Amino acid sequence: MIGEKGKSRIYAFGFTNNISARVLYGLKRVSHCYIVWPNNINQYLNILIYDKPEYVLGLGEYSGIDQEAVRIETVAKNQFRNDPIEPDVFLKEVCFTPFVKQVNGTKLVSGLGNSWCNFISWKILRLISNNKLSSRYSFLHVPRSFRTRNAVEIIEEMIF
Repeated sequence: MIGEKGKSRIYAFGFTNNISARVLYGLKRVSHCYIVWPNNINQYLNILIYDKPEYVLGLGEYSGIDQEAVRIETVAKNQFRNDPIEPDVFLKEVCFTPFVKQVNGTKLVSGLGNSWCNFISWKILRLISNNKLSSRYSFLHVPRSFRTRNAVEIIEEMIF
């Protein structure tokens, strides 16, 4: 599935000591990985439009309560902090079906929040709904308390 050469793009956030970036570097058999920062999100979106991958997987750090499982997100909101991402768009949220397998140590959730994880997910899902991208999308929140190796093992089972 996602490990096939050229068919997928995986990104993680490059914030200081973020577990998602450590997990990204730990994944085997993945060739197109990107570290995303707030100032290069639009560049990354343009790469996706140009490359037209079959799969896009996002990784982010989860710092809330309930840290026992990798969270498979299913809803993105038109909200960044306290403002809409697209003020002229009537949609408040988009539900999506992740392509990753649910395995032990994971759970389906709808809590992307209102920060960068939700922002980029919203943008990617809008590209898909506007037919600028035909990829399947999933976003995983990795609990901050996880050991990197454990998270890598779980995620590799989900995507390979």
